[in-house]
Amino acid sequence: MDLNVILIAVVAVFVLVVIGRLSRRPNSKPNKSTTTTEYLYQSRNTLVTKSELAFYRALTVSVKNRHLIFSKVRIADVLSPKKGEYDKSNWRRAFNQIACKHYDFVLCDPETLDIHMVIELDDSSHERSDRKKRDVFVDAATASAGITFKRFKVQNCYDYFELENELYGMTPVETTKSGRVLELQS
Repeated sequence: MDLNVILIAVVAVFVLVVIGRLSRRPNSKPNKSTTTTEYLYQSRNTLVTKSELAFYRALTVSVKNRHLIFSKVRIADVLSPKKGEYDKSNWRRAFNQIACKHYDFVLCDPETLDIHMVIELDDSSHERSDRKKRDVFVDAATASAGITFKRFKVQNCYDYFELENELYGMTPVETTKSGRVLELQS
């Protein structure tokens, strides 16, 4: 009797496999395993949004050659949990808090690539409560590492001189009708 049960089970499995293969649509693809090499991807075509590109262009004019500008830099490539402060488990928790977040822009010394400043560009999404919470965390994490951090609101147009002044604390300047730039005396 046990042999009959085993035989019936084997036949049933065989029938289910055959039915499964026959019922598959001709254009359907078999289920892929979870290895990443079998997933399909597509290019996003651009690294930044239109708003970020507009700011980047203004930033390049304002920064001049003083710093290199990097875009979409992972926070975990700029910060790390402080050495000696955490056991292995808490270090991992602290790292996970920053691992999937990024700064919009990072300014670095052109010779050494030392980090000079990080920049976040705030659009309307930063008004959402989840983004506000994220921003508070990122602000505090960056401040705890002693890195200069600037936030700018998305604008339709950026004043290069204002941006430069905000970044470097430069002397205010004024453009005449002829387009010449005059330094304002403080």
